Amino acid sequence: MKYHSQGTQLTLDLFRSSLDHLDKSNRWVKLGDTMPWDKIEKLYSSKLNNQHSGASGKPARMIIGALIIKHRLKLSDRDTILMIKENPYMQYFVGLTEFSDKEIFHHSLFTTIRQRLGADDFNAMSVELLRKQVSQEEKRQQEEETQKESEESKKDDAPPTKDDDEGTMHIDEQGREHKGYLKVDATCADAEMRYPTDINLLHDGCRVLHEFAQRLSAKAGLPMPQILYGEARKAFLKAIKRKRKGKALMNETMRMLLKCLDLSIRAFWDFIAKQPYDLFLSLRQDQQRCFHAIIKMYEQQKAMFYDQKKTCADRIVSIFQPHVRPIVRGKARANVEFGAKIGASIVQGYTFIDHHSWDAYNEASDLRLHVELYKQRFGCLPRKVFADMIYLNRENRKYLKDLGIEIMGKPLGRPSKESQTPSYKASQAKAAGLRNEIEATFGTSKRCYDANDIRAKRPDTAECWNSMCYFAKNVMKFLGELLSAIIEFFEFLCQSLMPDLSWRPC
Repeated sequence: MKYHSQGTQLTLDLFRSSLDHLDKSNRWVKLGDTMPWDKIEKLYSSKLNNQHSGASGKPARMIIGALIIKHRLKLSDRDTILMIKENPYMQYFVGLTEFSDKEIFHHSLFTTIRQRLGADDFNAMSVELLRKQVSQEEKRQQEEETQKESEESKKDDAPPTKDDDEGTMHIDEQGREHKGYLKVDATCADAEMRYPTDINLLHDGCRVLHEFAQRLSAKAGLPMPQILYGEARKAFLKAIKRKRKGKALMNETMRMLLKCLDLSIRAFWDFIAKQPYDLFLSLRQDQQRCFHAIIKMYEQQKAMFYDQKKTCADRIVSIFQPHVRPIVRGKARANVEFGAKIGASIVQGYTFIDHHSWDAYNEASDLRLHVELYKQRFGCLPRKVFADMIYLNRENRKYLKDLGIEIMGKPLGRPSKESQTPSYKASQAKAAGLRNEIEATFGTSKRCYDANDIRAKRPDTAECWNSMCYFAKNVMKFLGELLSAIIEFFEFLCQSLMPDLSWRPC
């Protein structure tokens, strides 16, 4: 086919049309039609605090939809807005009725959203997704029952049943209801930061103080205080450029950097004390927080250096993110990780962040919290708990036994004769396989949703970022279950209408 130039260029006005005629099989269209937006809107609106006064905000479908697109495709804030601007399917997903070449909102709004939402909010949205999925499964099962014509078709055409009892309700001797499985584990959400070393931290402190002094002195129109950044830089480069760094060189560099930072802090304090207090307040809040972190970091490094120690309480590993702590994990890739430690639970494939902490802690203390939140969300206790051995200490075993919850894990003490039987070994292997779901969830979330590369710098925004990664995974889980249910129901209809035709979906 030969192309002939039309002489005129098509305009965007020709493409402006309703989005109702888009392909219904597209993933964004399916999600837009099936997500429980009314429930999400109610949860999001409760965070606005503008019921009586103030301008109305953006719809929750637009806000949460943009966050889902951002974390599903691993885009930056700016690229997310541009991607939605260029894609009609994504515009339908966020609630637009016709194609528009305008930005749905400014990319800076993402920062405000991350300050507004937390882990509890995304957990509540995940509960609504799970309830919507369960209701759809019940509706599909009722439709299948109405299509069955005889008892023979019930035996031949019924879909295979699960071997486990996850979906069945059980009432114990004390009248407590038990239903479902609870799988728990803990991991670390790495923050985006440079690997911390002592000389790097001290050098950063001198450099940042030099920048603050330049800014404030220029604003006040006064001579700059004597910040020894040049001497600190010279000592830092002398050590960092050496291929082999001996102990004597590192001690000499540390002593020089501590001296430079000490004199720089004193000079900066003297400069601030002689000026009106408003001059220091002219720094942004993150800059003021960074300045206080520099002082605390200097005190820690000085104490560790002169006391010949390697650790200290609440050690600062980044002056730009002073809330981040080293988390000792003992993994093969890295013995220490830097970020937040989270305690997560899985219910029917949906992940919930139950505990988010910037300090290291023993995850065994989270088991009670996981069980209580499970009862709060679903109105009953779990039938079984799948957990690592660190959770199954004597205290937690007694707690689960008192609640009538079955413990799926290796018992304490010497192995009994029953544990040597093939049936017992098979049941333990099956339990270990079911518990591996949460390990796979951590791997998928970190690899596909950047849950191990948290780029938010504040503790509250970083918590929102981390929770949104797992919520985006729950949304994709919801989409996968929806598509699977459609295929199974279509296969059942074909088998019911044409039993002699061995049809299978592609």
